[in-house]
Amino acid sequence: MVLALPHPPRQGEAAILAVTLGPLARGQTVEVATSDGVPIGAAAPFGPQRGQGAGTVTIPVPAGVWRDGRLALRLRITTHDGRYRPPTADEVREIRLSIIGPPPRSQP
Repeated sequence: MVLALPHPPRQGEAAILAVTLGPLARGQTVEVATSDGVPIGAAAPFGPQRGQGAGTVTIPVPAGVWRDGRLALRLRITTHDGRYRPPTADEVREIRLSIIGPPPRSQP
């Protein structure tokens, strides 16, 4: 999966991933890494009801992992027994890449 940055981060700005999760089994985690294996973070459900989505998790993206304004990702589901597999479209419903920055300065 390759996502494009809306614009290069400026000073004081950072890139984040918003990962919307569907139902995951107990003990499952979605690991997010660059396509060449640099870990970015993980998304895990917290308190969802059985059979419901786990919500949206935000993960900060370290500076310097994108190339030419693009971020190539590899996602995998890990389980408590140490096995890995790609997530299904229902398990990871959406991934958005955004730029966030400092709050606007207040006017005097």
